[in-house]
Amino acid sequence: MPGRRAVALAALTALAACSETSGSDDEQEIQTSLTIDPLAFLGDVRCSNEPGAIRSYVATLTDESAVGGPFTLASSPPVPCSSRVSFTYVVEGHEYTARIDGYEQYAEELTPIGDETSGSRHMLLDGAPVAPRWTWACPGPEAAEDADKLVAKTGVNVVVQGCAPLAGPADPASSAIVLDPASALGALRCDADDGAIASFDVVPQDSALAPVLGVACPPEEPVVYELGAAPAPAYFFRLEAKDAAGELLFGSSCFATASAGITVTATCDPLSATGALELDLAGLLADEDLACGAGASSYTATEPLLDGEAAGSKLPYVGPVPCGDRVLLSALAPGVYKTSVEVLDATGTSVLPADCSGEVRPGATTRAACAPR
Repeated sequence: MPGRRAVALAALTALAACSETSGSDDEQEIQTSLTIDPLAFLGDVRCSNEPGAIRSYVATLTDESAVGGPFTLASSPPVPCSSRVSFTYVVEGHEYTARIDGYEQYAEELTPIGDETSGSRHMLLDGAPVAPRWTWACPGPEAAEDADKLVAKTGVNVVVQGCAPLAGPADPASSAIVLDPASALGALRCDADDGAIASFDVVPQDSALAPVLGVACPPEEPVVYELGAAPAPAYFFRLEAKDAAGELLFGSSCFATASAGITVTATCDPLSATGALELDLAGLLADEDLACGAGASSYTATEPLLDGEAAGSKLPYVGPVPCGDRVLLSALAPGVYKTSVEVLDATGTSVLPADCSGEVRPGATTRAACAPR
């Protein structure tokens, strides 16, 4: 799928280059294309250098007739509000919709997230994410007649019409988080076949934010959380990748630092098929009226075993560990793990044997629950 977006962007760039060449219309062969004309969406919004006016826009086409469901093409680069932009990577007879994002910034001030050739719809201003002030849909939400549909025709440059605003000027105090599940893929690929990633679940740690489940892989667009005017300083998300049957394959965590009036992009760790088990004995020691330095000096832990496996004659996995230090048992396949712990005094004598267990999930760290043996 990323290859199709790259081809689409290449076709868009090529057309822009052709439009600057000399020669009459009769000398140039008309390509099959869809063209966005600002006159179709500007309406009462001024395109000028005046304060508060629109100065640039980004156009995004979605092929509503694509095999397997709607497919979003690579977005245009930022375009001056006075200029048209054309898409040549369109298929004859397919129906399309367009989304227009308008900005107060000049086109040369904006950079797509990723780089100039990423085809991303989301923009950076001086390295920080910036949200569009205006948004239009073409055709508009009320369009229903065949005459309003955008259908590509061979050898015809179809000019997009019938746009309608989706949102007015944005609240300058509003903040948001943009989370792109595809940013965690790394070397993994999206594929609906058995055993491959088919969808994502995004689960916020903050209960005030709703989970977004069943996001297609690849996502048609990033997940956006509107935070309002008074966001919390930090947000954490659990990202899960599942196959076509809904089975969990990989996991990851995402993080974003929010600020009032700013749209930020969450950073996601690469998806992983393994997880980790963390040992922290502070709670156990407190429950048993023990304290580091007063009866407890160190501890050892045996190699973690999946629930049901025989312990055999496995040697201590780690230790002795200074009392108060945590241990991370990593690169574990998903499942419920158990490990035996011995809390030692200053002479190395066991003062508290315990068993710890926890369920390891892909791409996550689970804190083990410990109880005296």
